[in-house]
Amino acid sequence: MLDYETDVNAAVPLLNGMGFIFGLLGVVALFIQQSLTMFLPLLLPLVVCCVFCTLLIRSQQKPKTDETMATSSPVRIDVI
Repeated sequence: MLDYETDVNAAVPLLNGMGFIFGLLGVVALFIQQSLTMFLPLLLPLVVCCVFCTLLIRSQQKPKTDETMATSSPVRIDVI
């Protein structure tokens, strides 16, 4: 029976390891893509709520005091 000899300097184990890593990265990328397509519609109400809350807060801010209104001109004319 012949002795089993291995080539320790061969690139096959390195390529197998790199293929395994790239395969895992592909699976992770596929999982992220599928998760985004599933959870993206759930983010829409959150975005709409944030926009409406921001508009509500901005519209309810206190007006400027009378002192600053008296110093500025109420009519503005732009000359081109």
